[in-house]
Amino acid sequence: MKHLKKFLVLSLVLVAVLGMTMVSASAADKVTIAIDGSKTSIASSYGTPYVDSASRTMVPVRVISEKLGAKVTWDADTSTATIDGTIKIKLGSKVIETAYGKITMDTSAVSKGGRTYIPFRYIGNALGYDVEWNSKTSTANIITKSDLTISAAASLKNALTDIQAMYLKEKPNAKVTITYGGSGALQQQIEQGAPVDVFLSAATSNMNTLKTKGLLDNDSIKSLLKNKLVLIVPENSTLKIDSFADITNSSIKKLALGEPKTVPAGKYAEQVFTYYKVLDKAKAKAVYAKDVTEVLTWVESGNVDAGVVYSTDAKSSDKIKVITTAAAESHDVISYPGAVIKETKQPAAAQDFLNYLSSKAAETVFEKYGFSVI
Repeated sequence: MKHLKKFLVLSLVLVAVLGMTMVSASAADKVTIAIDGSKTSIASSYGTPYVDSASRTMVPVRVISEKLGAKVTWDADTSTATIDGTIKIKLGSKVIETAYGKITMDTSAVSKGGRTYIPFRYIGNALGYDVEWNSKTSTANIITKSDLTISAAASLKNALTDIQAMYLKEKPNAKVTITYGGSGALQQQIEQGAPVDVFLSAATSNMNTLKTKGLLDNDSIKSLLKNKLVLIVPENSTLKIDSFADITNSSIKKLALGEPKTVPAGKYAEQVFTYYKVLDKAKAKAVYAKDVTEVLTWVESGNVDAGVVYSTDAKSSDKIKVITTAAAESHDVISYPGAVIKETKQPAAAQDFLNYLSSKAAETVFEKYGFSVI
């Protein structure tokens, strides 16, 4: 009798535990999908979101993509779903192919009820959106209304203005604010905690400093562009010079340079003058600007006799003329890296904007403004 009582108690406990597990699993399977906080209904014929054995919220590729305004096609021969013509998800693969590179998922795309499923966070990320999970309501929310702040080297302004407009046309819910300045000054702002999502520098040194200080998403760092350095004078100048070494000419009273400590163009200029062994004489005539845009403005207005800017800056103005281009061996490679800031609140959206800068559309704009695409 005693043993029978113990058996009955144990049986009741086991039934209770199993019951709780079944309720828990049942609740977890009832997943709500929301877009910007608004619940979105999914017809059963499109496939029902579910939670897999690893607690991943799996969603049908087609319905979620279409609810986000994307178009999906299916290639039965390769078992591949293509979103907006460039994002490819193959059944059985962990890799999502995009126009900018690959996204590796933590599980493979699976088929259920004739539908292709992947974790909801990856479908959001592939389209450039951030996601969040509310465990209390079992809601998977996709955030399309991104608000990004980009810190970019001043020499990128003309090209990025065009690219920003193109990006916002593709992502109408996004907001992108771009702050321009000397790369060194922007670096210091980020070090001091400025709320920045993406940093675009005109020198690898500034990027490396932030990397060393642990302020970047290191996996996001990429080299985007190259540039050249030129010596310029006002369009109506009558100076008889044809080399960087000629800045020693007595007719040159004021030479505009970017501040070397905060403006990479200024640092490169000093390297060139050192190469020609005229650095001391250049410094004696130098007036320092906060960025290359200011150097260009001073030369355009005739407030200085000459200046050193990037070839892309010179190309944007008809109020100056180029005397010469610095030899490649006279200075460090002028490389423009970009990276996502580690503390960004919208990492997928920030990465998406950075990725967009390597798209064919963006590269065409950069080339139009004189940059060399890496």
